[in-house]
Amino acid sequence: MSALATPTLAVPVVGTRWLKRVDMAGTVPQHAPELGPCWPTNGPTNSKGYPIISVGGKTKLLHLVVYPTVHGPIPPGWEVDHLCHHPDYCKKKAGCPHRRCGNPGHWRAVPQEENNLRSGSVTAVNARKDECIRGHPLVGDNLIVRADRPEHRECRECRRLRRAMAAALDVATAGGMGEQLGLL
Repeated sequence: MSALATPTLAVPVVGTRWLKRVDMAGTVPQHAPELGPCWPTNGPTNSKGYPIISVGGKTKLLHLVVYPTVHGPIPPGWEVDHLCHHPDYCKKKAGCPHRRCGNPGHWRAVPQEENNLRSGSVTAVNARKDECIRGHPLVGDNLIVRADRPEHRECRECRRLRRAMAAALDVATAGGMGEQLGLL
């Protein structure tokens, strides 16, 4: 279903009562105006800022209750991603207004890794970087991906600089004799 299509809004078990909690005239995401407006919720949220709803006496996340009715089942191991969220535009974590979005057209089921990479976590921010802290490109021959830590990216030029500085320090602290380097 496209983000602009009109979803089925009556959800089994909760009916349409969840609609009383949304404002369908919310703001339009800057990075994706084609999505249309967010529907901010005004009901209770969990500690991470996501809307919650009571279903059969249990508290559940609103998007996990509504999503299957509108889009179909969520595949095992996948999560519901809020397309209206973008880490470059929202850095408020639990205060992120997009977490409160109740527009089913803004939700998409994605693998957990993809959802995490679209977040503002330190790991996600570092994974999106295309240059190191010193401005060297993290691509091609300058990119090192360690076999023992395949998720870890390293700048070859910075590694060379670190090793050169460590070698110089070893020489300097050995009284100029070079014993730590095994040169003698």
